[in-house]
Amino acid sequence: MSDAPLLIAAATPAELAPLDAALAGAREVPGGRAGTLEGRAAVLVATGVGKAAAAAGVARHVERHAPAAVLHVGIAGAYVGAFVPVGATVAAASEVDLDLGVASFVNDGGARVEAMEDVDFALLGATPLPTDAAWRDALARAAGVPPEPFATSDAASGDLDVAAARAARSGAAVESMEGVAVAVACAAAGVPFAEVRGIANVAGVRDKAQWEVAAAVRGVAATVRDALRRT
Repeated sequence: MSDAPLLIAAATPAELAPLDAALAGAREVPGGRAGTLEGRAAVLVATGVGKAAAAAGVARHVERHAPAAVLHVGIAGAYVGAFVPVGATVAAASEVDLDLGVASFVNDGGARVEAMEDVDFALLGATPLPTDAAWRDALARAAGVPPEPFATSDAASGDLDVAAARAARSGAAVESMEGVAVAVACAAAGVPFAEVRGIANVAGVRDKAQWEVAAAVRGVAATVRDALRRT
């Protein structure tokens, strides 16, 4: 087992709170907290919300801590047709950027985003970026749910119609606001990347009375800890 720490990143401190509470020998480090989690050296960092903050934060901490891998955690919404229930914890099979491309209006007044012709955006996340197989499988076994394709947008789906269009275009099951940015930062640095998220809501449902944020955050922490015990 490598002596290098795991970098566990989330958008907000609240998404890290149960893992932070379980961190043994916790100490402050620049931008985060370090210690051991299930006997494994770990650094927990909150990068901020959105792709720019996530990419910059993870890139900075990868350079600072030279981690063995980056685990990206947090909450997310699931698309209706994916049949992933609120309350489930799901590992990412891949990540894709919903925002890269050419945006145009369609006849019903909505908008669509299409790929740019003759431009290879593979390393920027416009085509799906796979997650690290070993970590993906460990997280999926701990979650008890098969891995699913994830998608990322800086603007979360505001209604079910937008969510349905995004799901149809991307083939994704789960939507977040940071994942692909962390995947791209890790790919550029040559660091293994994995992602696991708790499903707090149906993508496109903005009524937070219907969300299960606390349960989603607890589920992610339990899954990460179980996966660490298995590796």
